[in-house]
Amino acid sequence: QYEGAKFHHGGPLRQAVLEGVLDPERTIQIGIRGPAEYLWEFSYDSGMTVIHAEEIDAMGLEAVIAKARAVVGGGPVYVSFDVDSIDPGLAPGTGTPEVGGLSTREALAILRGLQGLTIVGGDVVEVAPQYDATTATAQIGAQMLFEILCLMAMGTSN
Repeated sequence: QYEGAKFHHGGPLRQAVLEGVLDPERTIQIGIRGPAEYLWEFSYDSGMTVIHAEEIDAMGLEAVIAKARAVVGGGPVYVSFDVDSIDPGLAPGTGTPEVGGLSTREALAILRGLQGLTIVGGDVVEVAPQYDATTATAQIGAQMLFEILCLMAMGTSN
């Protein structure tokens, strides 16, 4: 539970693992950040791979992509893109803004690095347009979803 609720925006992966519909060994979270490290204990304990945003510069994007590809392997892949992985200076329209996020260029590179995997579905979550008068967050979310759809289409033609 988090703030008294069993179901909340921070817990869908946990719930999916606990219900047996998500293999934590084939799950990777990229761009995680925030001051509450205890929130990621379940991810580590269940066998998920977590790459914090602060680790991306040291690793380099090619290594992050290689790690993601190694973790998900050759089976079907579902890509869930959380818009709050983007720095709120670029995408302020989210319910959980946290400075130090990815640039849109980094996010696009990571997604495009998944080309050739069997992407069977995807989503974009945490877009809250009411917090962004510029519409930048919605535009970023739409572009990321377009990229996921392109990955799906490219995977079916290979």
